[in-house]
Amino acid sequence: MARLFTRELIEQSIDACNSDPAHLERAKLLTGKVILLCTNTPDGNDARATYEFKAGRCVNWDFEEQPAPSEMRDEKFTPIKDGIARITATYDMFAQLDRGDIDPAGALNSPDYKIDGNMIMLLPLMQAVNSWTEKVREIEKTY
Repeated sequence: MARLFTRELIEQSIDACNSDPAHLERAKLLTGKVILLCTNTPDGNDARATYEFKAGRCVNWDFEEQPAPSEMRDEKFTPIKDGIARITATYDMFAQLDRGDIDPAGALNSPDYKIDGNMIMLLPLMQAVNSWTEKVREIEKTY
């Protein structure tokens, strides 16, 4: 069983979402790159997953880990040029979101959660993001 924020779970998540017609319909407006930066994983690393979407389908992705605290935390993010959004959160925050212990609105109020990007561009994509989150929650995993 894969652990949250590992290459194995990311592969399972992409397969689950790309093979679900209902998700693809809900996510059809999502085109562009989304970056998730997870700090302080249980392995002592920071991990970054970069997803590239076309009409809701993940068509490319990359996963990178570096010992924490990594240089990835300080990298500049320029909306549109670098992607639609970069979400940075601690491993614990991502785990709370995945388990449903906290909702995205609650996460936004936490110092452990940050979104870089153009919020006006992000709002219409919330249905896609919520659908992705729901699909990933369904995958059995460890924390």
